[in-house]
Amino acid sequence: MNYQFSERVQSLKPSAIREILKNSSDPSVIPLSAGNPAPDAFPYEAVQKISQDLLQNTPIEALQYGVTEGYTPLREHLKQYMAQKHHVGTENDDILITSGAQQVMDLLTKTLLNEGDTVLCEAPSFIGSLNTFRSYRAKLVGIPMEEDGIHIGKLEEALRTEKNVKYLYTIPNFQNPSGITMSLEKRKKVYELCRDHNVIVLEDNPYGDLRFAGEDVPSIKSLDTEGVVVYAGSFSKVISPGMRVGYAIGPKEILQKMVVCKQGEDVHSNMWAQIVCHRIMTEYDYEAH
Repeated sequence: MNYQFSERVQSLKPSAIREILKNSSDPSVIPLSAGNPAPDAFPYEAVQKISQDLLQNTPIEALQYGVTEGYTPLREHLKQYMAQKHHVGTENDDILITSGAQQVMDLLTKTLLNEGDTVLCEAPSFIGSLNTFRSYRAKLVGIPMEEDGIHIGKLEEALRTEKNVKYLYTIPNFQNPSGITMSLEKRKKVYELCRDHNVIVLEDNPYGDLRFAGEDVPSIKSLDTEGVVVYAGSFSKVISPGMRVGYAIGPKEILQKMVVCKQGEDVHSNMWAQIVCHRIMTEYDYEAH
């Protein structure tokens, strides 16, 4: 059989990280190729108890179809949690539960980009997200990094000269792979520049809750009063990556389109995993964990 693959698929390459991990199954090996959380930090007992209770008492809730937007109690709790702890979210924002934060990148790209449109990103940046952008035939323009985050002068130049820039992709906390945390001054400037050029900011923050020293820096989304920022969060680094639960917080108009795109991808994220995440947040000492 002579298979005829699409041009889009032919241009894709396997994730280097996933390929390396295939060869890192030896338990004595500590792979530095990916940010895997320590297995001994997984909340095994909580997941076991919650799952057992679900299957004994409310199995239909976990096993039946759910709404695309996500498990309502989890969405409502996340809204409160993010507003109180991180000052993220306004009355014009909504929240969408996704199958990991990686799906936020995919859904937003599908929602905003036409083939050939430009995505600005930090250089270097997370290869998984870059591969997602490439899968939609985006033009990637890298912006150099400095010790306190993205180079503002180069960003301003790119916003001024590049055509059809749809969004800036940034990981402001413990950036992958550099580990750099963007200063508050630069976060404010990033927000102002993108707002003034009518460019969305895609703020990817999977590592924000992993700070062990120093003070938290306000997220770019916490500065957003005009619907500029889509915030991507994840439970992968704080509960379990295998459960594949992430979320997007952003302007309702954008998230409504992302919901439609998600309906054509996976209908909704794993209901069991969403319920477990919600109950860990509300029935256990989530902050201590």
